[in-house]
Amino acid sequence: MPERIEDVAILIDQQRWRAWQSVDITLELDSFASVTFTSPWEPERRAMRETFRPFSFKPLDVLIGGERLFTGTLVGVAPTVEPDSRTLQASGYSLPGVLVDAMEPASAFPLELSGLTLRQIAEKLVEPWGLSVQMEAPDGAPFRRVAINPDQRVYSFLVDLAQQRGLVISDTAEGGVRFLQSSPGGEPVAWLREGEQPLLNVSPSFDPQSYFSEITGLAKTRVGRGGTKYTVQNDRLSGVLRPHTFTLGDTDGADVPAATRAKLGRMFGNALAVQADVPTWRTNDGALWQPNSTLILEAPGAMIFRETEFLIRTVTFHQEKKSQSATLGLVLPGAFSGEIPEVLPWD
Repeated sequence: MPERIEDVAILIDQQRWRAWQSVDITLELDSFASVTFTSPWEPERRAMRETFRPFSFKPLDVLIGGERLFTGTLVGVAPTVEPDSRTLQASGYSLPGVLVDAMEPASAFPLELSGLTLRQIAEKLVEPWGLSVQMEAPDGAPFRRVAINPDQRVYSFLVDLAQQRGLVISDTAEGGVRFLQSSPGGEPVAWLREGEQPLLNVSPSFDPQSYFSEITGLAKTRVGRGGTKYTVQNDRLSGVLRPHTFTLGDTDGADVPAATRAKLGRMFGNALAVQADVPTWRTNDGALWQPNSTLILEAPGAMIFRETEFLIRTVTFHQEKKSQSATLGLVLPGAFSGEIPEVLPWD
């Protein structure tokens, strides 16, 4: 049975753009959505020149089957001229994507952030862009002492604070900033097995240089007080010395152990990633693949020797005129929550 070809609507400045040849839409658990599409490039058409004018940052929206998936900004335009064709690749990110690029306006300083919760800090920092903040988990205790430097990008600053509260930053389909906890698992949306449909390809990626025998968290030393230090061991790596130390600039001493354990959990997410390709954009239940859901994967050829539950970190929907596929980026469920996996796929 042929796979359903989804109806993709790309709107640029509220006008539907139908001339695209291929499109890639990426949703992320711990970052912001993005889209890339290619079109024929006809510079003799004034309307096309105006639509894809460089540095215009026009509104860009994407809907699938009438469901809004993306509210953002057209950022990149790149024409390519060859002897027998002219094409243009356009790209954009969701509205909060500007926080990855930009710093706070100089007029916003001085900024007083100490004593505020994560939600309050985020609301204050994104206010110049008119972005909403959606908190889907408790934002924890206020940060006693915290400050953003004028040359520091807003997104990286918020990521650091969110990690100290065990949260990740993503976006809403309407273009808001979203803080949430990663799924603990237990309710997989699919079961994928090597050699069986709908799994097409699967490939693991290992990063041994991001894998350590112990991790130590250090809180900054304050005047008249000693700093706080906490070390957690990686029991899965014995007989090898690979220590890693990091500084927690905005965390009180009492919070250092939890932040350090969370860092160890994220280490597993950085050290192991799996890419799985499927020919459909939807699960058996008819829902679009979504980050922060889980699935069961067994693929001996990819060193996943046992049925293992993975967290979907990214989803990329790819479509050309007559074909489509989805690429799922997978990590272990504790990668963002700080939980150490009891069993690894190759055990």
